[in-house]
Amino acid sequence: MVDLDRKNELEIVQIRGDLRLLAQKVEGIKTNDLRHIQKSIDNITRILWGVGFLILGQIIVGIKSLLIGG
Repeated sequence: MVDLDRKNELEIVQIRGDLRLLAQKVEGIKTNDLRHIQKSIDNITRILWGVGFLILGQIIVGIKSLLIGG
């Protein structure tokens, strides 16, 4: 019975250590990786806005040529 209690106690200590390691990894992901992903998404958003404005400009030029003539 004593051996089983000791074994369970050691497993609990190991699980607590694993949980601490997981908490550190999650914190690292939150502080580092998510910032890089957000920066990449922001860059993609800026590019998409730029392309959208270029397309809008071309549509306006097309409508102008249809109304006024080429």
